[in-house]
Amino acid sequence: MDDHTGDSDFDDLGWGWSRANVIACALLAAAVLGFVGWQWWDRPHYLGADVTVEQEMVEKASARLDPNTASEAELMSLPGIGPSLAERIVSYREEFRAQSSGQAQAFASWEDLQKVRGIGPKISEKVGPYLEFENQEIHNHR
Repeated sequence: MDDHTGDSDFDDLGWGWSRANVIACALLAAAVLGFVGWQWWDRPHYLGADVTVEQEMVEKASARLDPNTASEAELMSLPGIGPSLAERIVSYREEFRAQSSGQAQAFASWEDLQKVRGIGPKISEKVGPYLEFENQEIHNHR
């Protein structure tokens, strides 16, 4: 005699699963496969997001910025420059201009960015290719 009334066809493997368990497992498997399929289908946008962001940064920075005139937002488009470093660059530039009566540029080369707290050789070399300087004369104000 069968212990499961009406469910004997679901117990062929000896697992003792009820109809509800089999349906729940099938729905879960379908949901997982659907999600994986959707991710695969949408892969260029999902997995390639880092590449797209990096390409956008290069395109934005390809215009080459002058750190003596660039806004904080423009400076943040440079690799390795976030909001706090961009703010420090602008603050340093403004202090430098105030001390030099507005006559000199704070940054004559990408190495001059190292005068800003938090910017060392690695960051200044990283952003160097994206910068341009109107006046190449070196000012050693600080």
